[in-house]
Amino acid sequence: MHLPKEKMLFQSPFRIELETLINYAEKALNDREPIWSPFVSAQLIEEVKTKFNNLVDITLFFDGGFPNAERKRICFLRSEEEMNFPHLKSPIKGIYIKGNFLFDRAKQNDFRDVLHDLEVQSDEIGDIWLIRDRGAQAVCSKKCADSMHQKNGKLREVDISIEALDLSEMEIPFNRPEKVINTVEASTRIDAIASAGFGLSRSKITKQIKQGSLRLNWALSNQPSKSVNIGDLIHLDKKGSIKILNIDKTKKERWRIKLLRR
Repeated sequence: MHLPKEKMLFQSPFRIELETLINYAEKALNDREPIWSPFVSAQLIEEVKTKFNNLVDITLFFDGGFPNAERKRICFLRSEEEMNFPHLKSPIKGIYIKGNFLFDRAKQNDFRDVLHDLEVQSDEIGDIWLIRDRGAQAVCSKKCADSMHQKNGKLREVDISIEALDLSEMEIPFNRPEKVINTVEASTRIDAIASAGFGLSRSKITKQIKQGSLRLNWALSNQPSKSVNIGDLIHLDKKGSIKILNIDKTKKERWRIKLLRR
């Protein structure tokens, strides 16, 4: 069985990555077995959901290790075979990258880079989050976790050790409940909307934008004055995301905006 590949790839900004995932889907259809992809980005996941939306022969499952994970693995399964696999288990585990970072603060990307230095492929790694000043934990493939277990190394001048963990042993990031926010703003600038949605001052939001911590529809945005539209998604590192549900102009020439924070 073949999927309408060229139609699905048409005008996709992720043509190469999407084609690889379509090949996984076709293998799942033909082998009648679930096929798990490597970890993929949140923006690619949204593209996959759009492109596979109207296909009835294939069912998709997404798993990143915890509910609000950004990077996830996708399971492709022939729809009629779903009843034969009632408890699909994602082949993922966790790792704890331990070190004393009290006097040498590190960021998520620093830990991602050190894993790359240890020859871990990017698509084997899911989300990474900091564990106070004691290092970081990461969701990864089972193969990655097993191969990294008890390895030692350095992140800058800090000695690190890596321990494999089951997902149940991890300190999963806090899952903030969704909240609808209504606000009235003088403009639809991204700095104004993000300020209202995340509850931070305009100056702090502007600083975050200039530091590369804010993404609009998963693309880095460094223009505080950029306008947003209905349906846009704004993501701020360590703060979650807000979706623009509605924008209306008031009689006083201001903007009434409805947001969904998650």
